[in-house]
Amino acid sequence: MDELLVVGNIPEFRDKEPGWFRRNQKNIEHGTHLNSLWGRFSFTLKPSDNSGMRKLIERLVDFGYEMNTWPEHKGEFSLRGGSVILSPINESELIRIEFFGNTIESIERAPTEDKLAQKKRDQHELFEYLHDGDFVVHELHGIGIWRGVIKDRGQEYFYIEYRGPRVGNADTLMVPISERKRITPYIGFRVPQVTRLGTPMWKTHIKKTKEDAVAFARKLLTTHASRQLQTRAPVEVTPEVEDEIANDFPFEETNGQRHALVEIMNDLESEHPMDRILLGDVGFGKTEVALRASVRVAASGKQVAILSPTTLLAEQHFATWTKRLERSALNVVRMSRLEDKEQIKKNLLAIKEGGADIIIGTHRILSKDIVWKNLGLLVVDEEQRFGVKAKEHIKELKKDIDILTLSATPLPRTFSLALANVKKMSKLDEAPEGRIAPETFVLPFNEKMIKSAVERELERDGQMYVLESRIYRIPKTLEMLRRMLPNRKIGYLHGRMSEKQLVETMKKFREGNIEILISTTIIENGIDLKSVNTLIVTDSNMFGLADLHQLRGRVGRGSLRSYAYFFYDPRKLTLKAENRLDTLSATQFLGSGTVIAEKDLEMRGAGNILGREQSGAAGRVGLNLYSQFLAEAVEKLRENEK
Repeated sequence: MDELLVVGNIPEFRDKEPGWFRRNQKNIEHGTHLNSLWGRFSFTLKPSDNSGMRKLIERLVDFGYEMNTWPEHKGEFSLRGGSVILSPINESELIRIEFFGNTIESIERAPTEDKLAQKKRDQHELFEYLHDGDFVVHELHGIGIWRGVIKDRGQEYFYIEYRGPRVGNADTLMVPISERKRITPYIGFRVPQVTRLGTPMWKTHIKKTKEDAVAFARKLLTTHASRQLQTRAPVEVTPEVEDEIANDFPFEETNGQRHALVEIMNDLESEHPMDRILLGDVGFGKTEVALRASVRVAASGKQVAILSPTTLLAEQHFATWTKRLERSALNVVRMSRLEDKEQIKKNLLAIKEGGADIIIGTHRILSKDIVWKNLGLLVVDEEQRFGVKAKEHIKELKKDIDILTLSATPLPRTFSLALANVKKMSKLDEAPEGRIAPETFVLPFNEKMIKSAVERELERDGQMYVLESRIYRIPKTLEMLRRMLPNRKIGYLHGRMSEKQLVETMKKFREGNIEILISTTIIENGIDLKSVNTLIVTDSNMFGLADLHQLRGRVGRGSLRSYAYFFYDPRKLTLKAENRLDTLSATQFLGSGTVIAEKDLEMRGAGNILGREQSGAAGRVGLNLYSQFLAEAVEKLRENEK
């Protein structure tokens, strides 16, 4: 279709037949300038419109359209990846509006839901989520401006714009899609200078940046050498204990889990302490890998500390480890605010004398009153949730023990070190069998839509989270939901409640005595409930990108279709918040944690991994290419030292 007229879902229009709108389309379009009704409740969409999917959704909501999982009635719309499926008031068929980035690629009649073949991507690469005007780096030609994908003689090309002569048009480059590996997004700390094609400047930048990377690699390796020089006895293998625990795993291991376990176990069997990050999307099985590693270390006679960012997550880990190790001789204890003084006293003594093998807790396990008999492994779950003081304490523990860091969206600094091969990284990039990615909806705040989403989940006897960014907002949301659904079981949860109240509320939720749980981000990390398959965030513009992705991971833990609704206030939407929400909407596939981490790195910068000189070097070519050069320099220097 060359264009689509969309009219408002108001009584004056609902009574008219689609044919009437077709016959009068020209008059309607002309009337938008003359009649306030047509001006307020009609607009025309055309391919190449670049105002973006989110703006279209905002207009539809303003026009009285409602979102549904599939538009069964006129005046409804649905989101399917990069498409909006719309049932306009003035059309007799469904319309599919296909987006590429922020631009409408096509408008066409849509088939029924069961015939609508969603695009399957073999690789979810970062460039697929670039917007027109973003900076990209071609390794041979330099920094250019992304202008999307074009077709020429039946072939598809990436279209990149470069700096042209002082007088005249910009230079352009058409890169075959088969050469996609040569292009990366520009991730830097400033607005870069666009390269002029056909000049030696880019080669000069590359040469200088490689020299800087080698110099910085020497500094990094020197900094990390003190840990590499530390030695400890290799961790002993105890097959009789490890095999029994592995056989009790109720699911099929993924290839990623098997590969990560091999890498981690090899680290433990070496004479140098391990320092590895395990990067895996939410629900991809990081906990199981950590559990197996903890069993090997504990069975060899060393103690293991599992550091969790919240009491709720520590409670869940304690339940998991206790259940899996109930038939073993290993003793698991918990250190958090849930224990009374008497139990804390017993646990402290057990840790000091070696009676506690695996210690699971919050910041409490970093307290000065804990005396370790022989700590061998520290597992840090979701490192980004820990503050500076906690990390300094961890550094003190790190000197000669093994460290395993778990994260779905690591801190930019950690991710940067991993990209540079300074910090070892294992990746879980395969979803467990039967897992389905949550359908993600980014929408302007609308009480009708919230009610519809809640009722849809309750109709299938499910449970849901409703997330608020601030504690003071919970009473208002509680009142709204009770008004909408007076006979439903609604509870709430936040960090100022006592530990006992937190645990009791979660227990009620787990047992189904609460259907709707209003909460702050206290449930953000690791809470795993397969019965919860709808998430509603009422003010998603208030959260960071990594937080939003973590929250999305709280639903869809089983095989049921799950939904994540991210509502926002259009009046309070900053440019950064827009970028976060657009990225979230574009990455609704299993395994998107790496993409999220890279985008987070782009938005937040690389922390203090780089000094002023290195920031300048990375700025010349982008952090992706700089990290590649740095990794190559690190490996070359390591080879020369052998």
